[in-house]
Amino acid sequence: MKINNKLILENSKNLNVLYVEDDEILRKITQELFESFFLHVDIAIDGNDGYKKYQDYYNDTNSYYDIVISDINMPNMNGIDMAKKIKKINNEQAIIFITAFDEVKYLHSAVNIGVSGFLSKPIETQQLNEVLYTISKNITDKKLVSKHYKQIEEHNMLALNLRDARDFSSAKDIVLDIEENKEKISNLWTEKKVVHERLERHTIDVDYFTKHYAMKVLEYFIDVINGDAELGNCPVIFVMLDFFKHKNLPLEDIFMICVLFKNTITAYIFDRYSFNHVLFDDISLILDKNFEGVVINYLSMKKCDKQILVEEIPAEVALHVEAEEVNYAEYVLENDVYELQDLEEDIDNLAISVTGVQSSVEACMELGNKIQRYGNILSNYPLFSELGKYINKLGINFVDNSQLLSNDRERMANISALIEGFVNDLIVWRKEIFENNIENPHFLDNSFFSNVDTIIMFIEYDESAASEEAFDDDMFF
Repeated sequence: MKINNKLILENSKNLNVLYVEDDEILRKITQELFESFFLHVDIAIDGNDGYKKYQDYYNDTNSYYDIVISDINMPNMNGIDMAKKIKKINNEQAIIFITAFDEVKYLHSAVNIGVSGFLSKPIETQQLNEVLYTISKNITDKKLVSKHYKQIEEHNMLALNLRDARDFSSAKDIVLDIEENKEKISNLWTEKKVVHERLERHTIDVDYFTKHYAMKVLEYFIDVINGDAELGNCPVIFVMLDFFKHKNLPLEDIFMICVLFKNTITAYIFDRYSFNHVLFDDISLILDKNFEGVVINYLSMKKCDKQILVEEIPAEVALHVEAEEVNYAEYVLENDVYELQDLEEDIDNLAISVTGVQSSVEACMELGNKIQRYGNILSNYPLFSELGKYINKLGINFVDNSQLLSNDRERMANISALIEGFVNDLIVWRKEIFENNIENPHFLDNSFFSNVDTIIMFIEYDESAASEEAFDDDMFF
């Protein structure tokens, strides 16, 4: 990605800077350069002056400079000593050193202080752009997160209608496991190829996302199990969605990142606890409701005038299927739309009934046939044919394995929970397509593909042949 002034200004234009340089001529020239990027630039002539300006600025504004940019070798107090004193006041302070070739001896000390970046003398345009863009983006992202967490606390979103923790009694047994491994699980999520690519595509630092979102979403998941948070109303989602809006992520990317959290947790628990259907039912309910909460929050934040608002995705970054506008309700026959709605209800009911005492090969085959029918309807329309074929594949797999599933009640109970979540996503997709005529009709395709692969894996899983390698997390995706 080529970094230009416009890209830098998106993040730097509201930042305040302290620039410390003892050479008067260089200071004037470079000050003008920095003033073209930043809202306000204060100058200091050496380390003593810089440290005093830093203290005065806090006393006057009750806030710190966003960035301190300093020369290293200066009279009275050098840049290293000044930075050490500043870090004692504010350990999070972003500091950039401007270094000459003969100042290499200082670099080790600078790194130990925790300096954010370096610029070489004379300052080169490409290096300057890269350093200013990276640091300004990180500061702006942190400000956005901090701002909206404060808003969430003010709106008291953290204590609404708490779910009775007794509903998740089996899930509570794994809380300690998840607590001890939450960093590992978070990394499994954010290191997934799709998540990684989509974050980086929108210049979102993966480590930053892991720390501020992945870990916090997982902690919320634990709070739900413990009964300390509301099911399906994760406050982190409000912050994350607004952050994604700020980064102009299309809806498809948002949902794909979220649904892979579902699959990562499912994979981890399946790997550790195999077919414990009571546990899996609890976990599946939490995951499905939380994902439903993502959808509801996204849609409501688009439509409502709230303090935290996700705006419409700009047309220039949205994914278009065709150049002309399509009215999907006219594109698909009305009777097919009604049949899709009926099939969703049938599939949901059958997914529950096949786990009961009266479960039979015929019931499993009927469930498979209903899923196939749903896929066949979509396959008749070129715009939805790929999704239709994928759903059809799931139905065929059910029919082909109906004998196996009818004889394995525990396996079927786990699959049933996955089917219910899959149907919930189908309902969301159908309503957005045919009732709201959403701009991108493929916004949930990748989520469906991932869920279908997961369900088929559960159907075909041979426990007797399982080995540690067979539980490789990638098989879920």
